[in-house]
Amino acid sequence: MFQLVGVIFIVLGILNLLYPRAGWYMQYGWRFKNAEPSDAALVMGRISGIIGIAIGIFLSSGFSPFL
Repeated sequence: MFQLVGVIFIVLGILNLLYPRAGWYMQYGWRFKNAEPSDAALVMGRISGIIGIAIGIFLSSGFSPFL
């Protein structure tokens, strides 16, 4: 179960790392007309993608402190 969740985290993290602007538009851009993401928002999107990949690798590794 954790491996599947880990793969999902990895895929979403890679997408956010490669295309942070698309993630920003899906989350905030649709709310405003003619809005553009700031450089800080794009950097934070990339950082969250890296964190998501790290969490996905951890979950996919099979290590589970709960079992």
